[in-house]
Amino acid sequence: MKISLVIPCYTINKDLEKLAIRAALSYREQVDELIVTEDAGFYSPELMKLSDIYIWNKKNIGFTANVNLGWKMAHGQYVCITNSDTVLMSGFLVDMCKRGHITSPNIINQYIDFLAGPFWCAPKEVTLKYGYLMEEMKTYSSDSEYDNRVRGIFEKVETVKIYHEQAKTVKAAGIEGGKEQQRDREIYQRLKEEGKAK
Repeated sequence: MKISLVIPCYTINKDLEKLAIRAALSYREQVDELIVTEDAGFYSPELMKLSDIYIWNKKNIGFTANVNLGWKMAHGQYVCITNSDTVLMSGFLVDMCKRGHITSPNIINQYIDFLAGPFWCAPKEVTLKYGYLMEEMKTYSSDSEYDNRVRGIFEKVETVKIYHEQAKTVKAAGIEGGKEQQRDREIYQRLKEEGKAK
């Protein structure tokens, strides 16, 4: 069983780079393939060294497209997606790998009932059936839609615990509560009304 881990980054300052390096180091030994997708931040030699695949988008393509880019390149039978401001505290990522199920770990400082946007794991057969994030939405509204799409096959894995430096990247990028987030909410609502999103 091969596990890929995708870390989408927006490294626009040294603090965010340090968080991304800390995240990569915390997961590195437990995955077979580490993919870092850098979205218009600066090139990081440290992240390049840690990863098997390092993609540096010079032009900002947005969170959703950045996640999908790494996800589509992953070779693992299971693909974990995690924010660059998370860190593995305890447990084994192999426990996240459950056939036919989307899983999320226990985020020790943020209670989320279902799919946790900061970290989820998808088996290849589920991805083939349910697809990727909807790129009409640029920000993390897309993982809320994905959560609703896969709700019936979701399972929380309590034995894996991560810590999430909540909203560090979105605050630095000025997305939190901004126009892009509002635009994505409106797009999400329209897609639901048209029956194209859950």
